[in-house]
Amino acid sequence: MRFARFWSVASLAVLALVIAGCGEGKPSVTSSTQEGTVTGTVRIHGKPMKGGEITFDPSNYQRPDAKLRTGKIGDDGTYSVSTLVGHNAVKVLGPAITKEPSLGYAGQTIEVTSGANTLNIELPPPPK
Repeated sequence: MRFARFWSVASLAVLALVIAGCGEGKPSVTSSTQEGTVTGTVRIHGKPMKGGEITFDPSNYQRPDAKLRTGKIGDDGTYSVSTLVGHNAVKVLGPAITKEPSLGYAGQTIEVTSGANTLNIELPPPPK
């Protein structure tokens, strides 16, 4: 019985230390206004997505007023967008996704660096 009580108290102590160590609670983000270019191809069921748009959202608590960056997806599935470096949330919209909403691509993030970046998107995403 004492052994079980010891582990209960020890577990609570460790949990308290872990919670206390989480501190600020804000993720590491950048306030940089430097830009990078992201290019790639969007494919649906292995074929290029024809038309639509891709949006990058570089906003975070360090740059809450950062504007969305949107680019057109060509008939060959390719796109090119300039956006701010750092984490960007990515969203893809278009007629094919309207017809098949389960393909929706949102909430994914990419770490954009200065210079050229590549992000090829397969819808639906391949199984892991």
